[in-house]
Amino acid sequence: MCIEEMIAHYEDTKSNTFFSQLIILKQKGSMMKHIEDFQKFNIRVQDIPEEHRIDVFLGNLKGNIQHKVHLWEPNSLKKVFRLARKMESKIMATRKPTTHNYKDGSVVAPSLPQPTRLTPQQLEEKREKGFCYSCDIKYTKGHKYAETKLFYIDCEE
Repeated sequence: MCIEEMIAHYEDTKSNTFFSQLIILKQKGSMMKHIEDFQKFNIRVQDIPEEHRIDVFLGNLKGNIQHKVHLWEPNSLKKVFRLARKMESKIMATRKPTTHNYKDGSVVAPSLPQPTRLTPQQLEEKREKGFCYSCDIKYTKGHKYAETKLFYIDCEE
């Protein structure tokens, strides 16, 4: 059952605003916080089968976690919550650390290489000399770059 059908089926607009809040509750922070927020509304909503509560909870998870939990086909909220916490922990353990500026709460993006734009003339020049398109070293099979760069080939059609 899709979310719109669930709202139409279960929501009494005069007396049941908790279901509306449950439906629109999206995961923004940690899984523990999301489960806590979900449960605040979930305990106040009446007459909704657990399978629909599971669908609502899964539908509001972040995409990377939502897909992984859904693959396990959990049949209770308790299992969904446990799996979601495990998936989040697994994702967090494999993440690369980021630089945080805790004073203002902002995250500093890692420095990425800026693309080098090759004109058709430069491209032809490198081709004639047998140079790699990415560096000024003769291209050979199994060629490796000294440093990682991002290149953009500018061609007119």
